[in-house]
Amino acid sequence: MFKQIIKQIAIVSATCALAFTTLGGSVNAAENAKTPTWGAWKTTTITYKTNVSSKYYKGVWKNAVKSWNKVGVVELVPAKSGEKADITLTSSSSLKTKGDDLAGYTNYSYYQKSDNNEIVSATSTLNKKLLNKYNYTKTQRTNVATHEIGHALGLSHSKSEASVMYASERYASIDQQDKVALEQAYNN
Repeated sequence: MFKQIIKQIAIVSATCALAFTTLGGSVNAAENAKTPTWGAWKTTTITYKTNVSSKYYKGVWKNAVKSWNKVGVVELVPAKSGEKADITLTSSSSLKTKGDDLAGYTNYSYYQKSDNNEIVSATSTLNKKLLNKYNYTKTQRTNVATHEIGHALGLSHSKSEASVMYASERYASIDQQDKVALEQAYNN
């Protein structure tokens, strides 16, 4: 009986050790993941305009802008009346690219440079039809908007699901790897 109990304790201990090792490995992988960058604006003060009539979507974009401003690397400021904004934030009743429905999309223009591409304009769009169809919450819509602004700031897709820049993300907000990537893009 005593040997049986010792054997059970050994099995439980080994299982716990394996679980902790696996968990530690996945945590370390997430911590070591990097959000890639593809370019940056010439300055860290970047203007934007919200081109939507819906108060709801204005709020979604406003929250996404606040998230990036909290990071402290760039400052997104509303464009003055009559001034062309660097980034236009909008929504659409549908959005399709290459046959796929997308929750959001960012289109940008840039000058190709040897050290880092210089972004000169961007438009980020949210697909209201898809966001409604799949019952995205306001927080999830804000995460998609934050993801799209990330592209407009020069970030690419991350392989980490913890990153707001993960390709199909609606659950994550900006994490440390996104901040580090933005710092690297703008502090060259």
